[in-house]
Amino acid sequence: MDKKKQKSGEAAVAINWEEKAKEYEAGWKRALADLDNYRKEAERRQIEMVQFLKATSLLKFLEIYDDLTRAIGFVADEKAKQGLLDVQKKFKDYLHRDGLEEIEFKTGDDFNPELAEAVSYEENEVGEGRVIETLEVGLKYNDKVIKPAKVRVAK
Repeated sequence: MDKKKQKSGEAAVAINWEEKAKEYEAGWKRALADLDNYRKEAERRQIEMVQFLKATSLLKFLEIYDDLTRAIGFVADEKAKQGLLDVQKKFKDYLHRDGLEEIEFKTGDDFNPELAEAVSYEENEVGEGRVIETLEVGLKYNDKVIKPAKVRVAK
């Protein structure tokens, strides 16, 4: 009888070890999945940080670009003006290459507060809630508005 008890005890131990092995395997699989998820999340955060830093740098360049755009309006000499327009085009091409898009409204377009900032509301024949004029072009980077356009809106 002792042999039967010993055999049944050994069988219980063998089953117990198999269950333990399955538990450990499931735990390892969960740990590997968690590690994979962590790596993906860290990579996503790193990409977002690079995009944020790039957008911050581009905003600094935009101040210079805006100054250049305003300066072109005050230059009377045509050769000098053409030279500044060429520099402005190079600047613009550089910014577009890095994923920057301009936000510009034409007269009569519907005003969109997600893309533009209303500088003034004025009486005008274009219709209520429509753009009269774009005063300053806005910018988007990777489909996120980083600088809203500044417009005059009809009331």
